[in-house]
Amino acid sequence: MAEAKLTRHDLVYISRRGKERILNSLLENLTGKRMLLAKDILAGKTDVPGIIRRDDGKNSGIAIGFVHYCRLDGNRLRIGTFIAAEEILHIEKPHEVLLKNFNCRTCCLEAATAIRRIAAELSLQVGVLGSAALEIATGLPYTDADSDLDILVQHASYDILFDFYRILKNKFEDIRMDFELELPNGYGVKLAEIFMDTRTVLGKSLLDVALLNKKEVMQFLLQKKEETNYGN
Repeated sequence: MAEAKLTRHDLVYISRRGKERILNSLLENLTGKRMLLAKDILAGKTDVPGIIRRDDGKNSGIAIGFVHYCRLDGNRLRIGTFIAAEEILHIEKPHEVLLKNFNCRTCCLEAATAIRRIAAELSLQVGVLGSAALEIATGLPYTDADSDLDILVQHASYDILFDFYRILKNKFEDIRMDFELELPNGYGVKLAEIFMDTRTVLGKSLLDVALLNKKEVMQFLLQKKEETNYGN
């Protein structure tokens, strides 16, 4: 499968042989309960996907991370590794994950359902990240009563983005939500920073973290508004 199709936050499902290779590479470094959790992720009954992450460029392969839903001493086991493109069986984008049917087991997932509806009303493409995405994808209990909800929003006009942000902040005051705006240049920025009076915003891509010129970012949003108005 082509590496060029991958972006940050994508869920990737790995072949059995690929997972066996990763598990064997962990034998020297993980022991006890940590090794049991690693085996559950990579050789358990549920096909747990990895998450595409940023790489420093010093290693060959595609950088991904696996996370177990259980906690050890308050922290979840996280496995960072690298895979070859041919080991990927399937890719799910954050917005594709949110389109799935899922059990609203926690407040976080209840909010995700409402966000899907509100985004559709505003003609916004949104997805979920982190624990919510992993629970929806696997059915495993990644979220709890204290879970944050991380939301990925595709770039749109400033007005629509502001309405979306305001509606959700007012509707879900008791849930911590983090919004990332996906830009067409491959960077993601905190949506809250778009509404601040700053000259730059912090952008994150698969390759690096950089300060982006706020005016250039706003041009993306202005162009999107003009496209929307033209369509009407």
